[in-house]
Amino acid sequence: MIKISFSVLLFIVLLLPLSGILGQKSKSPIQVLLISGKNNHEWKKTSPAFRQILEENGFFKVDITERPDTLKASVLKNYQVIASNWNAFPESTRKWGEVAEKAIVDFVNRGGGFVLFHSASAAHYDWPEYQQMVGATWGKNTHHRQIAPFEVKIQNTKHLVTKGMINFVITDELWVEMDQQPGNEVLCSAFAPSSNKGRDQDEPVLICRNQGKGHCFYLVLGHDVAAMQNIGWKTLMQRGTEWAATGKVTQKLPQELSLADQAKRLSWKEEPNSLALTNNEQVVWQFNFSKAEGKPYFHPLSTLNGCVLTELRPADHLWHRGIWFSWKFINGLNYWEEDPASGQSEGITELKRVTVKKNKIFEAEFQLKLVYHPLNKPDVLEENRLVTLSSPADDGSYFIQWKSRFTAIADEVVLDRTPLPHEPNGQSWGGYAGFSARLNNQFQEVAAINDKGTIEKMSGNQSRWMTFEMKKPNSDLVAVTIFDHPENRNYPNKWYITVSPQIPFYYFSPALLYDSKLVLKKGEILNLKYMLLVNSGKSTVARLQTYWENFTNQNK
Repeated sequence: MIKISFSVLLFIVLLLPLSGILGQKSKSPIQVLLISGKNNHEWKKTSPAFRQILEENGFFKVDITERPDTLKASVLKNYQVIASNWNAFPESTRKWGEVAEKAIVDFVNRGGGFVLFHSASAAHYDWPEYQQMVGATWGKNTHHRQIAPFEVKIQNTKHLVTKGMINFVITDELWVEMDQQPGNEVLCSAFAPSSNKGRDQDEPVLICRNQGKGHCFYLVLGHDVAAMQNIGWKTLMQRGTEWAATGKVTQKLPQELSLADQAKRLSWKEEPNSLALTNNEQVVWQFNFSKAEGKPYFHPLSTLNGCVLTELRPADHLWHRGIWFSWKFINGLNYWEEDPASGQSEGITELKRVTVKKNKIFEAEFQLKLVYHPLNKPDVLEENRLVTLSSPADDGSYFIQWKSRFTAIADEVVLDRTPLPHEPNGQSWGGYAGFSARLNNQFQEVAAINDKGTIEKMSGNQSRWMTFEMKKPNSDLVAVTIFDHPENRNYPNKWYITVSPQIPFYYFSPALLYDSKLVLKKGEILNLKYMLLVNSGKSTVARLQTYWENFTNQNK
């Protein structure tokens, strides 16, 4: 029997790697060779970004070669996975050479991994083994939509790469109608709407397949560095590269993408000109109150799980700001629209003061003072605004209450709107002004519903409240409802509504000036009260009516 003294044992323990004692990852990093040097995208930026993304968690060591034509078996034996960010598009016959191509095919067939992203698939159209490894590529009918936000759906929830992962939103370029090889395993997809050059169906964005004993992984997304920084993109690439190299995935999912970690975790995010409530680090709502902008607004306004409901300054109406308030004309000057070149409107909405209160149960209150005046001239109207937000309920719903008290400062304050078609100089879009909601243009199946349950021809009709129900691609039903208050002028107000999937354009407003202008004499006061509800799932007329009754009875 061999005896070891305590001092010798202590010496042996001290020789052990510290990472092993502390339980940290002590394995050697996975060796990755990234092929770069040519691409019709910004490869000089995306290749270093790829290396940084893989190496940031300590699982990988990435080398980059810009000479794929020099590769041979003796070089590849030092690596566990080959990645590609290379193409010669629109050339289709550029080759790496027989030696390099055979070495790569043999590497994969013998158990090595092959990884690529975005346009790296658009290469080697006359190299059959390459086409098999990538699984899908840019074909004669392939096209892409404009870069825009869309939801990536986890289609295969059992594969090691995507197991336990939830859907996420990315702003990227989505390819439509790719040429695909038989035997592809699609792990993730995204819906491409016809409103943005799609086919109104899901398109694959993550493909896996086996080649011999090797694993191949193709992430179609990643047009630029901004898209690659998305946490969903990074997570898929890190996990997919490990799987391609080893057939296993040992990396833990980030909390915000983990199905197991989706319990409500609220926190505040405060900046000099905004306050946001976040859930699992995703913004639920953000109230923006920069004095340089003048008009405070909510954007993003989201569901509890991060589905963004609002649109900020869309190309068709750059002055639309999510959830906001603006008069159209005051004493004949336009306060609604800003000149695209100068960013300034004829009439100035000036934010003078903001007081922010928040508490530990995640309720918030904003007290604001605004004034309205012509450029470089005295104020004509003053507003004191109180905006309060409830804490999200267990079902994710929450309320915004909006109270404004306007006081006329000028001898006469004329609040007006674009005239209606039957009036002099009338327009088909006449009637709007005031509290407004511009919704995300990525929604599908959008329906506006009034207090009678009507869904047709409601613009210009009265209602105590109005709800917009809608779906994002592959998502559940969500809704935004605005409630009018009996104490408001012209109650129940007529609504200005646009539901146009062709543009797309989703906007609604309780338009208190719909039929006529409003004149305030000096010192006269105008009070306005509204409530906004965000919720998921179907809302019945009876349920919304109950919310309206609670809202109107609060101060009695």
